[in-house]
Amino acid sequence: MTHDLRHLRSVEKLTYTISHWRAKAPAGTVVEWDADIFNEIPNKLIAWRSLEGSDVVSAGSVNFDPAAGGLGTRVTVHLQYSPPGGKVGAAIAKLFGVDAETEIREDLHRFKQLLEAGEVPATP
Repeated sequence: MTHDLRHLRSVEKLTYTISHWRAKAPAGTVVEWDADIFNEIPNKLIAWRSLEGSDVVSAGSVNFDPAAGGLGTRVTVHLQYSPPGGKVGAAIAKLFGVDAETEIREDLHRFKQLLEAGEVPATP
């Protein structure tokens, strides 16, 4: 489903818990990182962190909890992210019109739309 996550180029499963990620970056570059799922409780929690040597330093978790009244599932995402080059890299990215926080938030919103409606509405 990476077509709904516009900045994400590919995700390749390397082992049961480790995956290799590639994403678009400013000026047509690509950043890559390996992520390890270090905690997983089926239907409840997935937690990951990037491995040493990655272009991107990130860690996070996704919690799945029953919604009020048994009407679906509440999904909560916690994400820590340090862009390549730290604050300087983030400032350069903004010059290119690429704000990682905004892009990640928009990707998660599109993913939410896909889960709730089965499709992402086309924008005019």
